[in-house]
Amino acid sequence: MINSPITIVGRVCSDPLYIGKKDNSDGVLKLRIASSRSYRQGEKWHNTDQLYINVEAWGRLGINAHQSLTTGVSVIIQGMLYTNEWAVTEGDSDKLNKRQEVRMRALSIGIDLNTYRVGFVDSRPRLENVPDGVTIPEDTSSHYPNPEARHFNNSEDNGTEEGAAVGEESQLVSVGASEHTEE
Repeated sequence: MINSPITIVGRVCSDPLYIGKKDNSDGVLKLRIASSRSYRQGEKWHNTDQLYINVEAWGRLGINAHQSLTTGVSVIIQGMLYTNEWAVTEGDSDKLNKRQEVRMRALSIGIDLNTYRVGFVDSRPRLENVPDGVTIPEDTSSHYPNPEARHFNNSEDNGTEEGAAVGEESQLVSVGASEHTEE
């Protein structure tokens, strides 16, 4: 049986709850999403085909979503549906009653840009194990990627010796720069 990812657009309708593990490994974020189909009839909007679904986000996705989402935020979530099953005893009876719930395990969560304008912060982990002789700059995010930068390595483009190998007298020149200085 194939379980293809689905996409749900809706609003966070409960406070996101992050549950960390005791061993400090990645935990899980639990949130509830409300989604509906809206249509306009005359001057009034109506919601129909309402869906409420519990969503879980594991690992880095859960951490970032917990720091970014609050109740009411419009989101787009892609993930896999699955059925969670459990048994409970009710009252004085020893009889187990089976319960089940369809949930979504999120693969991606994004803010709906039809509703919001957002900025971002790169939260990817940095390389901690650096080989000898390699220096990694502290922060290069302010100029990477720069679509206006172009790399040249021949004489007609930057004044270096014809056929210079990469790394030899090559330089990074900003396209459209008003001044050009050579060393």
